[in-house]
Order: sequence, then C-alpha cells, then structure tokens
Amino acid sequence: MHGPTEILVGGVRVAPATALAPMEGITDRPFRRLIRELGGCGLTVTEFVSSDQLGQRNRRAWQMAEIDPDERPVSIQIYGRDPGQMARAAGFCEQLGAHLVDLNLGCPSKAVTGGCSGSALMREPALAQAIFTAVRAAVGVPMTVKMRLGWDDDRRNAAEVARIAEGCGAAMVAVHGRTRMQMYRGAADWSAVRAVKQAVGIPVLVNGDILTVDDALRALAASGADGVMIGRGALRDPWILRRVADRLAGRAPYEPPLADRCAHLMRYFELIAADARTEHNAVGRMKKVTGYFTRGLPYGGALREAIYHSYAIAPIEAAARAWFARLEAEGIEDGFARVHEEQPEAHAPGDGRNLERAS
Repeated sequence: MHGPTEILVGGVRVAPATALAPMEGITDRPFRRLIRELGGCGLTVTEFVSSDQLGQRNRRAWQMAEIDPDERPVSIQIYGRDPGQMARAAGFCEQLGAHLVDLNLGCPSKAVTGGCSGSALMREPALAQAIFTAVRAAVGVPMTVKMRLGWDDDRRNAAEVARIAEGCGAAMVAVHGRTRMQMYRGAADWSAVRAVKQAVGIPVLVNGDILTVDDALRALAASGADGVMIGRGALRDPWILRRVADRLAGRAPYEPPLADRCAHLMRYFELIAADARTEHNAVGRMKKVTGYFTRGLPYGGALREAIYHSYAIAPIEAAARAWFARLEAEGIEDGFARVHEEQPEAHAPGDGRNLERAS
C-alpha cells in the first residue's frame, strides 16, 4: 500500500510524512539523534518546554530546547497560557535554530493542565486564539499546533480549534485521538481526526496508539490525515518510523537483524553517556531505555533485573551484550517482531508515569 510520502509545512518540507512525537523525558537530543540515524523520520520534535522557564532563562529549559546543528527539520514545542510569554519563548526557539515552533494544546497531565496550559487550552478557544496570534507575529518560521480531540466527550472541539489555528497562520496541526479526560485510557479514535482534516486546508497529522506499521496505515485510512506522528511506538520499536516510511513508499518494511538491534542499543548508550552530566544520570537513563526496549521480549526480565542492580555504565553495557549473545546462541531472531505485533499495549516499567506528560 502506498500512502503520503511528504508534507509541506509552510516552507518546510517534511519527507517522509512521519514525525516523532514530543515526549517528556524521552525526546531529548540523544533520542532524537538516534531516531534520525535509523532513518524514516521526517520531523523530530523536542520535549515540551515551559515558556515561562524559557523567559526566565532557566538552564534546564534551555537545555531541553537545544538542537543539533544537523537536525533538520526540527520543531521546538512550548507550552504556557500567557500570549506575550509564549511569543517571547517562540522567538527564543527561532534563535536556537528551530525550523518550526509547535504549541502544546495536547498535554493532559495535571502538572500542566493545573496551570491551565496544555490540553486545558482546549476549553478556552479565545485564549488559544490570542496565543496563536501573538506567536505567529513573533516568528518568521512556521507555527504548528498539537492538540487533543477536546477536553472531554462533551467538548470535542478539535475541529473548531484547528480552524482558529489555521486562521491565525498555523501551518500544520497534529491531533491525538483522545480527549484530555481519557488521558491514555481506552483506544485512540483515529476516525474522529477526520473532522479536523475536513475543517482545515493545512496538513494534519494523526497521533495516538500507532505502535505498528499496520496501525499507521489504519490511522491514515480512518483519519484521512496527511501523515503520522508516533510516540510510544518508537520506544518499543525504534525502527517503526523507518518501517512506516518504507510501507508508504511501497517498499517492504525494514526488519533489523539481531546484530543491528544490539548495535542500536549500544549506540544509544553511547549517546546518553556523552550527553549526561554525570555517570549517575547516564545510568538512570540507560535503565529506563532498556526497560522500554526489552519489555515482553525473551529473557528481557532477567536483563532488567541484572541492570537494576548496576550503578555504573560498564556493567550495564556488558549485561546488554550478554543478553543479545544469549538470544543469538538460542537462534531467537523473530521475538521482536512477534512481540510488537502481538502485545501492542505492553508498557515498560514507569511508562505510564512518563508518558502521562507526553503532549
């Protein structure tokens, strides 16, 4: 099956028509770099960054907004509810080299919505319009918006908000197929995104529960969207964007051999270690990554248990290499694809907590 192969977002070409969704604590520079290296990702998006903290020159916020010189196209996502502060933050993002500035109307966590930001703005279309207008006037790069279907089932107003965004100059919208009150429960309603696509003339990305190549095809068919945005699926299967891009281009999806999977995890460990401030920080990140990568896989529990008791980089790398060697010795090559297809809802430890604050 062929499908959309590229999107034009303002003057920015996104090819293939795939995007890595912003996820707090996940889509940092090492993870985005890794996904780009694996191929098939048309657009990367940073973790969402507080506009207030950017304005206050908070060191952590500015680190989250940093991008690689060769990362293109890349979007920096910001959140907040003050139009002036959002406009200033967007200007900072442009100065940092962002090719797009994305506005977060999708995060459902209480930490964000409690401040009436993120998906809480779906309840305030007039304020959202003021933010859109202020940001569009402040930057020369395209502005995009990520949103949910609405606040709850009684207020599914994504089509209305998307029309407002387009009227204020937004160049693309991405829609997660759940309301805020659903959080991550139930199933994403891809068909509900079709109303957004029909309401606007700008590109629309469909997001939510896209964990396999077949999911991506079904989401596109149900929504009529111009492309897909994938979050959690890339944690479990970092090649999913490449595989989706292959299918959309009419090619057989790439299936990495065991050696490539081992090299991928070692490369990710290397990027984490290079980016981390301390070995302690790197070790914590490696443990989290290994949990995502091995959940539901043969002997994955034994590996997670082994690294749980490790407090340095070297033994974690050694344990991971030993795990791959065991899989190879036992001739296990297809466990990954089988688990990805048969257990699409498997979560790694801590997954729900971290992804609650995905936008």
